[in-house]
Order: sequence, then structure tokens, then C-alpha cells
Amino acid sequence: MTLKNKIAATFAMITSCILIGVCCLIYYLFQQYTRNDFFQRLNERANIVASFLLEKDEMNFKVFSEIRKEYLRVLPLEREFLVRLDETPRWDTLPAIVDEPFIEAVGRRGKATRISGDISILGIRYDDNQGIYAIVVSAKDQPGLNKLNRLRMILVIVVLGSMVLIFALGRWYAEEMLSPLKVMIRQMHDIDTNNLYLRISEGEQRDEVSQLARAFNKLLNRIETSIESQNNFISNASHELKTPLTAILGELEVGLRGKRSAEDYRQCLLQVEKEAERLRALTLRLLHLAQAGVSETGRSFAPLRIDELVLEVAEGMGRNGSGANILLHFEGLPPDPQELEIMGNANLLKIALSNILGNAVKFSGKKPVEVLFSNHSGFIEVSVRDQGIGIPENALPQVFTPFFRAGNALDVEGFGVGLPLAKKIIDIHEGQIELQSPAGRGTTATVRLPKGDF
Repeated sequence: MTLKNKIAATFAMITSCILIGVCCLIYYLFQQYTRNDFFQRLNERANIVASFLLEKDEMNFKVFSEIRKEYLRVLPLEREFLVRLDETPRWDTLPAIVDEPFIEAVGRRGKATRISGDISILGIRYDDNQGIYAIVVSAKDQPGLNKLNRLRMILVIVVLGSMVLIFALGRWYAEEMLSPLKVMIRQMHDIDTNNLYLRISEGEQRDEVSQLARAFNKLLNRIETSIESQNNFISNASHELKTPLTAILGELEVGLRGKRSAEDYRQCLLQVEKEAERLRALTLRLLHLAQAGVSETGRSFAPLRIDELVLEVAEGMGRNGSGANILLHFEGLPPDPQELEIMGNANLLKIALSNILGNAVKFSGKKPVEVLFSNHSGFIEVSVRDQGIGIPENALPQVFTPFFRAGNALDVEGFGVGLPLAKKIIDIHEGQIELQSPAGRGTTATVRLPKGDF
């Protein structure tokens, strides 16, 4: 079943249930009205019967009979019974519908009603100078039953006709509401890997369909960016990997051409070792980048102290003999340690912080690198300030592109993977990273990470 028919069927079912409920209420109220009206007529009959049977000695019986015959219409299956309450009734002379509990109810309450099949029965208590009596009148309300039958037939026809009409209107309305989705589906079919630049028309209205179109267009933007980044990554990675491999193979080829002195072989091996180490470092960076991509879908977060992570990374860089001169400023830390807790993956954040601090140390030379903490409502801010060569203004928008290197940094060893990897990890943690770098006056990298919600 199509979505259009499902919506129409659901709409028709709900509306029909409401309509059936309303019709049942109308039928019930009309039935109660008809029943009460007929009991009122029976009550009048009972009073007339009492006057006829108990006070006929005080009236001209013949005159009363003629008046009753002339002006009172006999009801279908009408019967009258007179039961004396101050004496023991003879139940064998009464029909089964006039039983002892009914007569007792008449004597106790003064009036009682009952329905047996299509027969309506009413009894009243009548106190006469001759004794206390129960006047019972029974009849069939044939006109009322006919009205109820006609009303029931009309309501059934109305409900069935309304269900058909409601389903047709619901199907038309659903088709009108879903027509923008049909347009979107046709436009989606036209988009493939060869024309990812195409986008779905979002329309001018701010309804859910427009939101869906905008969300899909944003998804296309991410897919297009991801594919372009992947193509650039593959192209640049193949180039970067090919460079050390070519150098290694070249050194080995030169070393194997003829006999060389021990020193020549030693220099050759040293060069091979240097290029192999470069290849290992590049491979490790690429693995980290791939790990960050996997962690984006299968991440495992836990509560972490951001100051402890920075301190651990800084101490590790001080122990590895890189000559790092890192100064940590803890003045901006909040007094409550829980204010420093974030939800994150410790290994990934260490890689990101290590890359940022490593870049700062590498470009600062022997000059100190400062790390400052700042506490804000909802996030923790870590700023890494170096005294290096800075980043040219025209290169700032591209520093997070894998393998990109600014023109003034080509003489410094590196691959252009560290900052893109750090940004990817911070994005995974729903954080932000910003760079401020006046040319020739150092760079400040600011990382903002949201506080953990425990």
C-alpha cells in the first residue's frame, strides 16, 4: 500500500470512528426520548384507567366509555391490570410480565417501569376510598419503534456514504500534501556520483517538506565534500608515500651498482633509514586519520579531565627528547574539578592535542609555547600560543585541508596531516578549533570542547 493510500485509509478510519460514535449517541438519545415520551403516555393512560375502573360508580359509565372510545386512540397490544396492594394478589390471574417484584416496586416507590421485548409496562400506585391499588398498563410503541428503525437505517446509510466520501477526500488531500515529495523523489533520481552538484529545490515555505529538502541538500554537500576530500586525499597520499619510497629505492639502486666503501654503504643506509622513518611517520599519521574516521561512527566516550589530558601530552613531549618548552597556565581553571570534565575519547583527544602542541613546538624552535585554560558556561577553552613564523593570511582557510602546507612552512619537516586530523577529532567531539596567526608573530590555536552531560 502506498503512503497516499495509508494516509487516506487512516484518516477515513479515524473520522469514521468519530462519526459512528456521534451517530450512536444520537440514536441512544433519540431512543431515550422516545421511550420516556411513551412512558408519559402510559402514565396518562394509567390515570384514566384508574378513574374508569375505580370511580365509575361516581360517573356515568356509558358516557365515559363513549368518550374514551371517541377521543382516546387504543395503543397496540394495550392491556390494563388492577392489583389491590392491601390484599394478597392472585398472581395466577396476572400475566408473567406483572410479577411480584414489579408490584412491590410500584407500592414502594409509587411508580415503576419495565420493558419486556417490545412491550413497555408502567405501574402507578392509586389510593382510593375503596383501598390501595396498583394500576398497570402495558402496550407496544409501534410508532416509536418505526421511527427508531428509520433513524437506524438513515444513520447506517450516512455512515457508509460518509466513509466512502471521507476516503476519497483523504486520498485527494494526501496526494496534494505528498506532491512536493514526488517532485523531490524525481529530483533525487537524477542525482548520482557524476552530478553531485545538483540540489533539490527547497521551496519558499518553511514546512517539514522544505526542512527535509534542506537536510538532504546538506547531506549532499557533506557527501560531495567527502568525495572531493577523499579524491584529494588519495592523490596527495599517493604522492607523499611515493616520495620516500622513491628515495629508498634510489639509494638502494645506487648502493647495488658496484662496490662501495664501508662509509658509502653506511651513508646509504642512513639515508634509507631516514626515508623509512619518514615513511613510518606518514603511515602512522594516515592510520590516525583513518582511526578518527572510524571513531566518528563507532566512538566510545567517557568522562575526562581536559587539564589532565593536556598535562599528560605535555609531559610526554618533554620526555621524548624533542626539546619542547611548554608553559602551562592554570590560573583560568575553575575551583570545582567537575567543571573541567568533558565526555570524550581519551586516545583521540591525545592525538589531537599532541598534533597541536607538536606544531607549536616545531615552529617555535627553542622559544616557549604557552597553554592557557579558560572556563565558560557550557564549554572549556584551551589556547596554545607559540612564537613561530605564523601562517600567511591567504593560507589560513586551507590549513585544515589534508597535506596542505603554507608557503613559509615548506622548509620545516612535516606532512600537512596534523591539523586536519586534530580538527576531525575535535569535530567528532562536537567542539571547535580556531587559528589566529598574524604573519611573523606566532600562532594561537584555540580549542573549545563542550562540558560533559552526566
